[in-house]
Amino acid sequence: MINIENNRFPHSAELFKFCKEVLNIRKNTAEKITDQDVGALLGFDPADCTHWKYGRKNIKSIQNLNQLAKALEIDPRNLIDISLGKNVLLDALIEYQGYGEFSCAKEDRDLLINEANNLIEKANVKALPIFVQEFGNIVPQVDFKTQESQKDFVLTKEENGKTLISWPKGEKMGTALRFYLAKELAQVLLQKESLKNQLSDTKNPNLGNTLALFLLMPSYLLQIAFSQCDPARDSVEQLMALFWMSRTLINIRLKDFLMYRN
Repeated sequence: MINIENNRFPHSAELFKFCKEVLNIRKNTAEKITDQDVGALLGFDPADCTHWKYGRKNIKSIQNLNQLAKALEIDPRNLIDISLGKNVLLDALIEYQGYGEFSCAKEDRDLLINEANNLIEKANVKALPIFVQEFGNIVPQVDFKTQESQKDFVLTKEENGKTLISWPKGEKMGTALRFYLAKELAQVLLQKESLKNQLSDTKNPNLGNTLALFLLMPSYLLQIAFSQCDPARDSVEQLMALFWMSRTLINIRLKDFLMYRN
């Protein structure tokens, strides 16, 4: 018989999984992280820990979330996003671990933003959020599709004379998957002769990260969105919803935009 009490609070169950994954990432011994180790972060006994794990206990108070954030040495806003259902587990873990570096020379940055702007203009992008698959219509050598039995989060391979960028069928399209699809497209674009001959080092991973960010957050749409943000509310939160991007990526792009004004 199915226990209908299980997973009454699915976001709390996701929060439990996230905390356990973070403990596994942080551990420096071969000792296995147990469910009780997660419960101990909030001083729970085994019964309460089990209730939390299966979504029968709602963890949403600021006190509990701050306690978890302090124990895990993590930004409490990441935990709040999970508890409110704004972030799925995979997105939250990648947000925790980071997306890599984005810094590059101004000369390289100018080339990348021009490449992104040209592509966005050809795609006639007018609305948010931007779907990476839209660019597949104007980059003839690239296809995007889901794959039934794929295990890799994102996979790029040559197929039938084209570059196929794929992700597992059924994988929820979240902020992390959108960024990594854009990053794979950026790696293809970086091999264009026009860019290869001008960029300082096309093998620099920062360039792919930066180009992906420019594709998902074009300057003219960011300028419009930023100017229309309600000053009484958190601007980053509003931009996250509009661009369907993570807090980390919004902050990186916003800092870059305010520095260069494009």
